[in-house]
Amino acid sequence: MNILLYSIQVTPNVHCIVPKQKSTSIHSFAMSRYKQPESLESLALSELGHWLALQAENLMAPTTLLTQHSPSEAQKVLSHKVESIRIYLDFHVPWTLQDKFVDRALKSLSELLEKTKKSMGFRGSMSTFVSQMNVVVKMTEALFTKNFTYVSIDAIPKMMRSVFYSKMHMLTGLVYLNLGSLSGGWKTADMETSIIQCLKELHLLKYLFINYDCTDNILKCIVDNCKLIMKLDVSCSKCVTNESIVIICKLRSLRSIQLYHTFVTWEGFVNLLVNSKNLEDIGRCDEIGTVLEFISFNCPEDIPLKLRVFVSRYAKYKHLKLAIELCPYIRNMTVFHNTLQSDLMVLIGLKDLCELKLLSCDFYADQVKQVLEVKGCNLSYLHLEHVDQLDLNALMYISQMCPLLETLTFYNCSLIQHTSLYTKKLEILPFRNLKKLTCVSAFTDEQLLFLLTNCVNVTFIQTGTAIQFTDQFIEKLLDINPLIYLKELRIMQSDFLTIAAIEKIIQSCISLEILVELESWSSISETDREYIRNYIKINNFNIDTSPIRRYDYEL
Repeated sequence: MNILLYSIQVTPNVHCIVPKQKSTSIHSFAMSRYKQPESLESLALSELGHWLALQAENLMAPTTLLTQHSPSEAQKVLSHKVESIRIYLDFHVPWTLQDKFVDRALKSLSELLEKTKKSMGFRGSMSTFVSQMNVVVKMTEALFTKNFTYVSIDAIPKMMRSVFYSKMHMLTGLVYLNLGSLSGGWKTADMETSIIQCLKELHLLKYLFINYDCTDNILKCIVDNCKLIMKLDVSCSKCVTNESIVIICKLRSLRSIQLYHTFVTWEGFVNLLVNSKNLEDIGRCDEIGTVLEFISFNCPEDIPLKLRVFVSRYAKYKHLKLAIELCPYIRNMTVFHNTLQSDLMVLIGLKDLCELKLLSCDFYADQVKQVLEVKGCNLSYLHLEHVDQLDLNALMYISQMCPLLETLTFYNCSLIQHTSLYTKKLEILPFRNLKKLTCVSAFTDEQLLFLLTNCVNVTFIQTGTAIQFTDQFIEKLLDINPLIYLKELRIMQSDFLTIAAIEKIIQSCISLEILVELESWSSISETDREYIRNYIKINNFNIDTSPIRRYDYEL
Protein backbone atom coordinates (compact mmCIF):
# COMPACT_ATOMS: atom_id res chain seq x y z
CA MET A 1 0.00 0.00 0.00
CA ASN A 2 1.29 3.44 -0.86
CA ILE A 3 2.61 5.24 2.23
CA LEU A 4 1.37 8.64 1.14
CA LEU A 5 -2.14 7.38 0.54
CA TYR A 6 -2.77 5.55 3.74
CA SER A 7 -0.98 8.08 5.86
CA ILE A 8 -3.93 10.43 5.55
CA GLN A 9 -6.71 7.95 6.27
CA VAL A 10 -8.74 8.85 9.34
CA THR A 11 -10.85 6.67 11.57
CA PRO A 12 -14.17 8.49 12.23
CA ASN A 13 -14.41 7.77 15.95
CA VAL A 14 -11.27 9.54 17.13
CA HIS A 15 -11.40 11.55 20.33
CA CYS A 16 -8.00 13.31 20.16
CA ILE A 17 -8.53 17.06 20.27
CA VAL A 18 -6.67 18.95 17.55
CA PRO A 19 -6.98 22.75 17.31
CA LYS A 20 -8.79 24.08 14.27
CA GLN A 21 -6.63 25.77 11.69
CA LYS A 22 -7.16 29.46 11.19
CA SER A 23 -8.65 30.27 7.83
CA THR A 24 -6.40 32.33 5.60
CA SER A 25 -7.85 34.34 2.74
CA ILE A 26 -6.36 34.48 -0.74
CA HIS A 27 -5.94 38.22 -0.24
CA SER A 28 -3.66 37.74 2.79
CA PHE A 29 -1.52 35.25 0.83
CA ALA A 30 -1.17 37.78 -1.98
CA MET A 31 -0.18 40.46 0.52
CA SER A 32 2.61 38.30 1.97
CA ARG A 33 3.81 36.97 -1.39
CA TYR A 34 4.62 40.36 -2.89
CA LYS A 35 6.61 43.19 -1.41
CA GLN A 36 4.31 45.88 -0.15
CA PRO A 37 5.00 49.62 -0.01
CA GLU A 38 6.63 50.57 3.25
CA SER A 39 4.36 52.07 5.86
CA LEU A 40 4.60 55.77 6.58
CA GLU A 41 5.97 54.90 10.00
CA SER A 42 8.75 52.78 8.48
CA LEU A 43 9.60 55.43 5.89
CA ALA A 44 9.72 58.13 8.55
CA LEU A 45 12.07 56.09 10.75
CA SER A 46 14.36 55.29 7.82
CA GLU A 47 14.52 58.93 6.74
CA LEU A 48 15.22 60.00 10.30
CA GLY A 49 18.09 57.51 10.41
CA HIS A 50 19.46 58.93 7.14
CA TRP A 51 19.04 62.44 8.54
CA LEU A 52 21.15 61.53 11.59
CA ALA A 53 23.89 60.13 9.35
CA LEU A 54 23.72 63.31 7.25
CA GLN A 55 24.24 65.43 10.37
CA ALA A 56 27.37 63.43 11.12
CA GLU A 57 28.60 63.82 7.53
CA ASN A 58 28.02 67.59 7.61
CA LEU A 59 30.00 67.88 10.85
CA MET A 60 33.06 66.09 9.45
CA ALA A 61 34.66 69.01 7.60
CA PRO A 62 34.31 71.72 10.30
CA THR A 63 35.34 69.29 13.04
CA THR A 64 38.42 68.19 11.08
CA LEU A 65 39.40 71.81 10.45
CA LEU A 66 38.96 72.80 14.08
CA THR A 67 40.86 69.72 15.26
CA GLN A 68 43.97 70.93 13.40
CA HIS A 69 44.04 74.09 15.54
CA SER A 70 42.51 72.97 18.84
CA PRO A 71 41.63 69.29 19.38
CA SER A 72 40.05 69.92 22.78
CA GLU A 73 37.85 72.72 21.42
CA ALA A 74 36.83 70.51 18.52
CA GLN A 75 35.72 67.75 20.89
CA LYS A 76 33.82 70.27 23.00
CA VAL A 77 31.94 71.69 20.01
CA LEU A 78 31.20 68.20 18.65
CA SER A 79 29.87 67.02 22.02
CA HIS A 80 27.61 70.08 22.20
CA LYS A 81 26.22 69.41 18.69
CA VAL A 82 25.59 65.73 19.45
CA GLU A 83 23.89 66.57 22.75
CA SER A 84 21.59 69.04 20.97
CA ILE A 85 20.60 66.37 18.44
CA ARG A 86 20.07 63.83 21.24
CA ILE A 87 17.68 66.17 23.07
CA TYR A 88 15.86 66.90 19.82
CA LEU A 89 15.38 63.19 19.06
CA ASP A 90 14.39 62.41 22.65
CA PHE A 91 11.60 64.98 22.40
CA HIS A 92 10.30 64.16 18.91
CA VAL A 93 10.62 60.35 18.53
CA PRO A 94 7.63 58.57 20.17
CA TRP A 95 8.82 56.33 22.98
CA THR A 96 7.09 53.30 21.44
CA LEU A 97 9.23 53.66 18.29
CA GLN A 98 12.58 54.34 19.92
CA ASP A 99 13.99 50.79 19.54
CA LYS A 100 12.93 50.63 15.88
CA PHE A 101 14.49 54.02 15.23
CA VAL A 102 17.79 52.97 16.84
CA ASP A 103 17.97 49.96 14.50
CA ARG A 104 17.50 52.19 11.44
CA ALA A 105 19.90 54.84 12.74
CA LEU A 106 22.66 52.33 13.49
CA LYS A 107 22.30 50.94 9.99
CA SER A 108 22.62 54.41 8.47
CA LEU A 109 25.65 55.27 10.63
CA SER A 110 27.25 51.93 9.71
CA GLU A 111 26.80 52.74 6.03
CA LEU A 112 28.44 56.12 6.62
CA LEU A 113 31.38 54.40 8.34
CA GLU A 114 31.88 52.17 5.31
CA LYS A 115 31.57 55.12 2.96
CA THR A 116 34.20 57.02 4.96
CA LYS A 117 36.57 54.05 4.91
CA LYS A 118 36.31 53.74 1.13
CA SER A 119 36.94 57.47 0.67
CA MET A 120 40.36 57.15 2.31
CA GLY A 121 42.69 57.23 -0.67
CA PHE A 122 46.32 56.11 -0.89
CA ARG A 123 47.57 59.64 -0.26
CA GLY A 124 44.83 60.60 2.19
CA SER A 125 45.60 62.21 5.53
CA MET A 126 45.38 59.79 8.41
CA SER A 127 44.54 62.57 10.90
CA THR A 128 41.62 63.67 8.70
CA PHE A 129 40.39 60.09 8.40
CA VAL A 130 40.56 59.54 12.17
CA SER A 131 38.71 62.80 12.81
CA GLN A 132 35.95 61.84 10.37
CA MET A 133 35.50 58.39 11.88
CA ASN A 134 35.41 59.93 15.36
CA VAL A 135 32.49 62.15 14.31
CA VAL A 136 30.46 59.15 13.12
CA VAL A 137 31.16 57.15 16.27
CA LYS A 138 30.42 60.15 18.48
CA MET A 139 27.05 60.64 16.75
CA THR A 140 26.00 57.25 18.17
CA GLU A 141 25.53 59.04 21.50
CA ALA A 142 22.56 60.90 20.01
CA LEU A 143 20.62 57.63 20.30
CA PHE A 144 21.09 57.38 24.05
CA THR A 145 17.70 58.32 25.45
CA LYS A 146 15.58 57.04 28.32
CA ASN A 147 13.18 55.35 25.86
CA PHE A 148 15.81 52.95 24.51
CA THR A 149 14.83 49.53 26.00
CA TYR A 150 16.75 46.81 24.11
CA VAL A 151 20.52 46.46 23.59
CA SER A 152 22.42 43.47 22.23
CA ILE A 153 26.09 44.37 21.86
CA ASP A 154 26.76 41.61 19.31
CA ALA A 155 24.34 43.28 16.88
CA ILE A 156 26.16 46.63 17.07
CA PRO A 157 29.07 47.45 14.71
CA LYS A 158 32.38 46.91 16.50
CA MET A 159 33.57 50.51 16.10
CA MET A 160 30.50 51.76 17.98
CA ARG A 161 30.61 49.32 20.86
CA SER A 162 33.06 51.38 22.91
CA VAL A 163 30.50 54.21 23.02
CA PHE A 164 27.86 51.83 24.32
CA TYR A 165 30.20 50.47 27.00
CA SER A 166 31.14 53.96 28.20
CA LYS A 167 27.71 55.65 27.89
CA MET A 168 25.38 52.80 28.81
CA HIS A 169 24.45 54.55 32.05
CA MET A 170 22.45 57.06 29.99
CA LEU A 171 20.03 54.34 28.90
CA THR A 172 17.96 54.44 32.04
CA GLY A 173 14.97 52.77 30.37
CA LEU A 174 16.79 49.56 29.39
CA VAL A 175 14.83 46.36 29.99
CA TYR A 176 17.03 43.91 28.03
CA LEU A 177 20.84 44.08 27.98
CA ASN A 178 23.15 41.54 26.38
CA LEU A 179 26.78 42.58 26.90
CA GLY A 180 28.08 39.62 24.88
CA SER A 181 31.40 38.05 25.74
CA LEU A 182 33.07 41.38 26.69
CA SER A 183 36.80 40.59 27.09
CA GLY A 184 36.28 36.83 26.91
CA GLY A 185 37.56 36.57 30.48
CA TRP A 186 40.99 38.00 29.67
CA LYS A 187 40.54 41.49 31.16
CA THR A 188 37.77 41.04 33.69
CA ALA A 189 39.27 43.54 36.15
CA ASP A 190 39.45 46.22 33.44
CA MET A 191 35.81 45.75 32.46
CA GLU A 192 34.40 45.69 35.99
CA THR A 193 34.39 49.44 36.67
CA SER A 194 32.62 50.43 33.45
CA ILE A 195 30.00 47.69 33.87
CA ILE A 196 29.25 48.75 37.44
CA GLN A 197 28.99 52.39 36.39
CA CYS A 198 26.33 51.60 33.82
CA LEU A 199 24.38 49.10 35.94
CA LYS A 200 23.96 51.65 38.73
CA GLU A 201 21.50 53.57 36.55
CA LEU A 202 19.60 50.69 34.95
CA HIS A 203 16.80 50.30 37.49
CA LEU A 204 14.27 48.88 34.99
CA LEU A 205 16.48 46.03 33.76
CA LYS A 206 14.82 42.59 33.63
CA TYR A 207 17.09 40.54 31.34
CA LEU A 208 20.87 40.70 31.70
CA PHE A 209 23.59 38.67 29.96
CA ILE A 210 27.21 39.02 31.16
CA ASN A 211 29.30 36.14 29.90
CA TYR A 212 32.94 35.59 30.95
CA ASP A 213 33.44 38.81 32.93
CA CYS A 214 30.90 38.85 35.76
CA THR A 215 32.30 39.36 39.29
CA ASP A 216 30.97 39.54 42.84
CA ASN A 217 31.19 43.35 42.74
CA ILE A 218 29.02 43.40 39.62
CA LEU A 219 26.53 41.05 41.26
CA LYS A 220 26.35 43.32 44.34
CA CYS A 221 25.67 46.26 42.05
CA ILE A 222 22.86 44.31 40.37
CA VAL A 223 21.30 43.46 43.75
CA ASP A 224 21.41 47.11 44.86
CA ASN A 225 20.24 48.73 41.63
CA CYS A 226 18.51 46.22 39.33
CA LYS A 227 15.81 44.84 41.58
CA LEU A 228 13.52 43.78 38.71
CA ILE A 229 15.99 41.28 37.23
CA MET A 230 14.15 38.12 36.13
CA LYS A 231 16.79 36.44 33.96
CA LEU A 232 20.55 36.54 34.57
CA ASP A 233 23.17 34.78 32.45
CA VAL A 234 26.73 34.77 33.82
CA SER A 235 27.92 31.66 31.98
CA CYS A 236 31.69 31.11 31.68
CA SER A 237 32.50 33.75 34.32
CA LYS A 238 35.37 32.26 36.30
CA CYS A 239 35.01 34.81 39.10
CA VAL A 240 31.53 33.48 39.95
CA THR A 241 31.89 30.94 42.80
CA ASN A 242 29.85 29.53 45.68
CA GLU A 243 30.39 32.82 47.53
CA SER A 244 28.58 34.57 44.65
CA ILE A 245 25.45 32.52 45.34
CA VAL A 246 24.89 34.39 48.60
CA ILE A 247 24.65 37.59 46.58
CA ILE A 248 22.48 36.09 43.82
CA CYS A 249 19.96 34.82 46.36
CA LYS A 250 19.13 38.43 47.24
CA LEU A 251 17.55 38.91 43.79
CA ARG A 252 13.92 38.30 44.79
CA SER A 253 12.47 38.64 41.27
CA LEU A 254 14.93 36.18 39.71
CA ARG A 255 13.31 33.37 37.71
CA SER A 256 16.22 32.15 35.56
CA ILE A 257 19.97 31.95 36.22
CA GLN A 258 22.65 30.48 33.92
CA LEU A 259 25.79 29.36 35.77
CA TYR A 260 27.26 26.83 33.34
CA HIS A 261 31.09 26.85 33.17
CA THR A 262 31.45 28.93 36.31
CA PHE A 263 33.11 27.76 39.56
CA VAL A 264 29.81 27.15 41.32
CA THR A 265 29.78 23.58 42.72
CA TRP A 266 26.84 21.40 43.73
CA GLU A 267 26.92 22.95 47.21
CA GLY A 268 26.37 26.34 45.61
CA PHE A 269 23.38 25.05 43.63
CA VAL A 270 21.89 23.64 46.85
CA ASN A 271 22.19 27.04 48.49
CA LEU A 272 20.68 28.66 45.39
CA LEU A 273 17.61 26.41 45.21
CA VAL A 274 16.94 26.51 48.93
CA ASN A 275 17.17 30.29 49.23
CA SER A 276 15.76 31.45 45.87
CA LYS A 277 12.19 30.24 46.21
CA ASN A 278 10.98 31.53 42.83
CA LEU A 279 13.67 30.03 40.58
CA GLU A 280 12.26 28.18 37.59
CA ASP A 281 15.43 27.64 35.55
CA ILE A 282 19.05 27.10 36.68
CA GLY A 283 20.34 26.19 33.23
CA ARG A 284 22.50 23.15 32.64
CA CYS A 285 23.59 21.52 35.90
CA ASP A 286 25.21 18.12 35.47
CA GLU A 287 25.34 17.58 39.25
CA ILE A 288 21.64 18.23 39.72
CA GLY A 289 21.19 14.67 41.03
CA THR A 290 23.55 15.27 43.94
CA VAL A 291 21.88 18.62 44.58
CA LEU A 292 18.41 17.08 44.79
CA GLU A 293 19.61 14.23 47.00
CA PHE A 294 21.04 16.68 49.50
CA ILE A 295 17.88 18.81 49.53
CA SER A 296 15.69 15.72 49.92
CA PHE A 297 17.55 14.51 53.02
CA ASN A 298 18.48 17.82 54.64
CA CYS A 299 15.90 20.41 53.56
CA PRO A 300 12.52 18.63 53.26
CA GLU A 301 10.73 21.81 54.30
CA ASP A 302 11.80 23.48 51.02
CA ILE A 303 10.09 20.84 48.87
CA PRO A 304 8.55 21.08 46.31
CA LEU A 305 10.87 23.23 44.22
CA LYS A 306 9.46 25.49 41.51
CA LEU A 307 11.87 24.40 38.77
CA ARG A 308 10.24 24.23 35.34
CA VAL A 309 13.39 23.51 33.31
CA PHE A 310 15.66 20.48 33.85
CA VAL A 311 18.93 20.14 31.88
CA SER A 312 21.54 17.55 32.82
CA ARG A 313 23.96 15.26 30.97
CA TYR A 314 24.65 12.82 33.81
CA ALA A 315 21.37 12.19 35.60
CA LYS A 316 20.91 8.62 36.81
CA TYR A 317 17.56 6.86 37.18
CA LYS A 318 17.29 7.67 40.87
CA HIS A 319 18.08 11.30 40.12
CA LEU A 320 15.39 11.53 37.44
CA LYS A 321 12.93 9.94 39.84
CA LEU A 322 13.96 12.38 42.54
CA ALA A 323 13.56 15.30 40.12
CA ILE A 324 9.97 14.27 39.44
CA GLU A 325 9.22 14.03 43.15
CA LEU A 326 10.94 17.28 44.16
CA CYS A 327 10.18 19.32 41.01
CA PRO A 328 6.64 18.38 39.96
CA TYR A 329 6.22 21.52 37.80
CA ILE A 330 8.91 20.65 35.22
CA ARG A 331 7.74 21.54 31.70
CA ASN A 332 11.02 21.42 29.80
CA MET A 333 13.17 18.28 30.20
CA THR A 334 16.59 17.63 28.62
CA VAL A 335 18.03 14.18 29.34
CA PHE A 336 21.26 12.55 28.21
CA HIS A 337 20.39 8.85 28.41
CA ASN A 338 22.77 6.23 29.80
CA THR A 339 21.43 2.69 29.38
CA LEU A 340 23.13 1.46 32.55
CA GLN A 341 22.10 4.39 34.72
CA SER A 342 18.67 5.67 33.67
CA ASP A 343 15.26 4.45 32.58
CA LEU A 344 13.34 6.93 30.44
CA MET A 345 9.97 5.54 31.51
CA VAL A 346 10.35 7.56 34.70
CA LEU A 347 9.52 10.67 32.62
CA ILE A 348 5.85 9.72 32.45
CA GLY A 349 5.52 11.01 36.01
CA LEU A 350 5.85 14.64 34.81
CA LYS A 351 2.27 15.86 34.51
CA ASP A 352 3.20 19.26 32.99
CA LEU A 353 5.84 18.05 30.52
CA CYS A 354 5.41 19.80 27.14
CA GLU A 355 8.99 20.18 25.84
CA LEU A 356 11.26 17.13 25.63
CA LYS A 357 14.87 16.85 24.43
CA LEU A 358 16.41 13.36 24.40
CA LEU A 359 20.10 12.71 23.73
CA SER A 360 21.91 9.44 23.04
CA CYS A 361 19.27 6.71 23.19
CA ASP A 362 17.45 4.09 21.09
CA PHE A 363 13.87 4.75 20.06
CA TYR A 364 12.65 1.21 20.73
CA ALA A 365 15.18 -0.37 23.11
CA ASP A 366 15.17 2.58 25.52
CA GLN A 367 11.36 2.86 25.54
CA VAL A 368 11.15 6.27 23.87
CA LYS A 369 8.09 4.96 22.05
CA GLN A 370 6.44 4.03 25.37
CA VAL A 371 7.22 7.46 26.84
CA LEU A 372 5.60 9.18 23.86
CA GLU A 373 2.57 6.91 24.13
CA VAL A 374 1.88 8.34 27.59
CA LYS A 375 3.17 11.93 27.32
CA GLY A 376 3.03 12.61 23.58
CA CYS A 377 -0.40 14.28 23.61
CA ASN A 378 1.02 17.04 25.83
CA LEU A 379 4.18 17.71 23.80
CA SER A 380 4.54 20.81 21.65
CA TYR A 381 8.34 20.49 21.29
CA LEU A 382 10.38 17.33 20.62
CA HIS A 383 14.15 17.29 20.01
CA LEU A 384 15.84 13.95 19.26
CA GLU A 385 19.64 14.05 19.21
CA HIS A 386 21.86 11.02 18.55
CA VAL A 387 18.76 8.83 18.79
CA ASP A 388 19.14 5.46 17.01
CA GLN A 389 16.63 2.88 15.72
CA LEU A 390 14.54 5.55 14.03
CA ASP A 391 12.71 4.21 10.97
CA LEU A 392 9.57 5.04 9.03
CA ASN A 393 7.47 3.28 11.66
CA ALA A 394 9.02 5.47 14.38
CA LEU A 395 8.09 8.61 12.43
CA MET A 396 4.53 7.31 12.16
CA TYR A 397 4.41 6.58 15.89
CA ILE A 398 5.59 10.14 16.62
CA SER A 399 2.94 11.58 14.29
CA GLN A 400 0.18 9.67 16.09
CA MET A 401 1.39 9.98 19.67
CA CYS A 402 2.32 13.68 19.46
CA PRO A 403 -0.54 15.29 17.51
CA LEU A 404 0.06 18.77 18.96
CA LEU A 405 3.76 18.99 18.07
CA GLU A 406 4.75 22.44 16.83
CA THR A 407 8.54 21.97 16.77
CA LEU A 408 10.31 18.74 15.75
CA THR A 409 14.09 18.33 15.47
CA PHE A 410 16.24 15.39 14.38
CA TYR A 411 19.93 16.06 15.03
CA ASN A 412 22.61 13.50 14.13
CA CYS A 413 20.13 10.65 14.48
CA SER A 414 20.61 7.24 12.88
CA LEU A 415 17.66 6.46 10.63
CA ILE A 416 17.29 2.93 9.31
CA GLN A 417 15.14 1.13 6.77
CA HIS A 418 12.05 -0.39 8.33
CA THR A 419 11.88 -4.17 8.49
CA SER A 420 8.10 -4.38 8.55
CA LEU A 421 5.66 -1.61 7.70
CA TYR A 422 3.24 -0.13 10.20
CA THR A 423 -0.01 -1.70 8.98
CA LYS A 424 -2.67 0.06 11.04
CA LYS A 425 -4.58 2.99 9.65
CA LEU A 426 -3.28 6.30 10.92
CA GLU A 427 -6.08 7.56 13.12
CA ILE A 428 -4.80 11.14 13.30
CA LEU A 429 -3.70 13.28 10.37
CA PRO A 430 0.12 13.36 10.78
CA PHE A 431 1.95 16.53 11.81
CA ARG A 432 -0.95 18.88 11.14
CA ASN A 433 0.13 21.30 13.90
CA LEU A 434 3.85 21.24 13.05
CA LYS A 435 5.26 24.72 12.46
CA LYS A 436 9.02 24.15 12.64
CA LEU A 437 10.91 21.12 11.28
CA THR A 438 14.69 20.63 11.48
CA CYS A 439 16.29 17.52 9.96
CA VAL A 440 20.05 17.41 10.48
CA SER A 441 20.30 13.64 9.95
CA ALA A 442 20.44 11.21 7.03
CA PHE A 443 16.89 10.42 5.90
CA THR A 444 15.73 8.20 3.06
CA ASP A 445 13.45 9.72 0.42
CA GLU A 446 10.55 7.66 1.75
CA GLN A 447 11.04 8.95 5.29
CA LEU A 448 11.37 12.54 4.09
CA LEU A 449 8.27 12.26 1.96
CA PHE A 450 6.25 11.06 4.92
CA LEU A 451 7.43 14.01 6.99
CA LEU A 452 7.25 16.74 4.38
CA THR A 453 4.05 15.76 2.60
CA ASN A 454 2.12 15.67 5.86
CA CYS A 455 3.31 18.86 7.60
CA VAL A 456 0.97 21.02 5.55
CA ASN A 457 1.06 23.97 7.99
CA VAL A 458 4.83 24.15 8.49
CA THR A 459 6.40 27.63 8.40
CA PHE A 460 10.11 26.75 8.88
CA ILE A 461 12.17 23.92 7.38
CA GLN A 462 15.90 23.34 7.76
CA THR A 463 17.84 20.34 6.45
CA GLY A 464 21.45 19.37 7.08
CA THR A 465 24.24 18.34 4.73
CA ALA A 466 23.39 14.63 5.03
CA ILE A 467 20.16 15.19 3.08
CA GLN A 468 20.61 15.47 -0.68
CA PHE A 469 17.47 16.66 -2.42
CA THR A 470 16.98 16.31 -6.16
CA ASP A 471 14.82 18.29 -8.56
CA GLN A 472 12.57 15.25 -8.97
CA PHE A 473 12.06 14.94 -5.21
CA ILE A 474 11.19 18.63 -4.84
CA GLU A 475 8.70 18.41 -7.70
CA LYS A 476 7.07 15.29 -6.24
CA LEU A 477 6.88 16.84 -2.79
CA LEU A 478 5.36 20.13 -3.92
CA ASP A 479 2.84 18.39 -6.14
CA ILE A 480 1.50 16.63 -3.02
CA ASN A 481 2.08 19.38 -0.45
CA PRO A 482 2.71 22.83 -1.96
CA LEU A 483 3.84 24.16 1.46
CA ILE A 484 1.70 27.26 1.13
CA TYR A 485 2.44 28.41 4.70
CA LEU A 486 6.23 27.95 4.50
CA LYS A 487 8.04 31.21 5.32
CA GLU A 488 11.65 30.10 5.76
CA LEU A 489 13.58 27.37 3.94
CA ARG A 490 17.19 26.46 4.69
CA ILE A 491 18.72 23.63 2.65
CA MET A 492 22.25 23.69 4.01
CA GLN A 493 23.96 21.88 1.11
CA SER A 494 23.03 20.22 -2.15
CA ASP A 495 24.95 18.66 -5.03
CA PHE A 496 21.90 17.94 -7.19
CA LEU A 497 19.38 20.78 -6.94
CA THR A 498 19.33 23.10 -9.93
CA ILE A 499 17.71 26.39 -10.80
CA ALA A 500 14.58 24.45 -11.83
CA ALA A 501 14.04 23.42 -8.19
CA ILE A 502 14.35 27.03 -7.02
CA GLU A 503 11.79 28.18 -9.56
CA LYS A 504 9.42 25.40 -8.46
CA ILE A 505 9.86 26.35 -4.79
CA ILE A 506 9.19 30.04 -5.47
CA GLN A 507 6.11 29.29 -7.54
CA SER A 508 4.63 26.81 -5.06
CA CYS A 509 5.51 28.25 -1.64
CA ILE A 510 3.43 31.39 -1.86
CA SER A 511 4.23 32.55 1.71
CA LEU A 512 8.02 32.14 1.36
CA GLU A 513 10.02 35.05 2.76
CA ILE A 514 13.48 33.57 3.38
CA LEU A 515 15.38 31.23 1.03
CA VAL A 516 19.02 30.99 2.07
CA GLU A 517 22.18 28.86 1.77
CA LEU A 518 21.95 28.90 -2.04
CA GLU A 519 25.73 29.49 -2.07
CA SER A 520 26.23 25.92 -0.84
CA TRP A 521 24.28 24.37 -3.72
CA SER A 522 27.14 23.18 -5.93
CA SER A 523 24.99 22.85 -9.07
CA ILE A 524 23.93 26.49 -8.85
CA SER A 525 26.39 28.93 -10.40
CA GLU A 526 26.78 32.59 -9.48
CA THR A 527 25.03 33.43 -12.74
CA ASP A 528 22.09 31.26 -11.66
CA ARG A 529 21.92 32.98 -8.29
CA GLU A 530 21.98 36.38 -9.93
CA TYR A 531 19.20 35.27 -12.27
CA ILE A 532 17.08 34.14 -9.30
CA ARG A 533 17.61 37.45 -7.49
CA ASN A 534 16.59 39.38 -10.62
CA TYR A 535 13.61 37.06 -11.09
CA ILE A 536 12.49 37.79 -7.51
CA LYS A 537 13.05 41.52 -7.96
CA ILE A 538 11.22 41.75 -11.32
CA ASN A 539 8.22 39.85 -9.94
CA ASN A 540 8.31 41.89 -6.72
CA PHE A 541 8.36 38.73 -4.57
CA ASN A 542 8.88 39.24 -0.85
CA ILE A 543 11.77 36.74 -0.66
CA ASP A 544 15.16 37.32 0.95
CA THR A 545 18.08 35.30 -0.47
CA SER A 546 20.85 37.18 1.34
CA PRO A 547 23.83 34.88 1.96
CA ILE A 548 24.49 36.10 5.51
CA ARG A 549 21.70 35.84 8.04
CA ARG A 550 21.67 35.52 11.82
CA TYR A 551 20.47 32.15 13.12
CA ASP A 552 19.74 33.35 16.62
CA TYR A 553 16.59 35.29 16.13
CA GLU A 554 14.64 34.37 19.29
CA LEU A 555 15.15 35.39 22.87
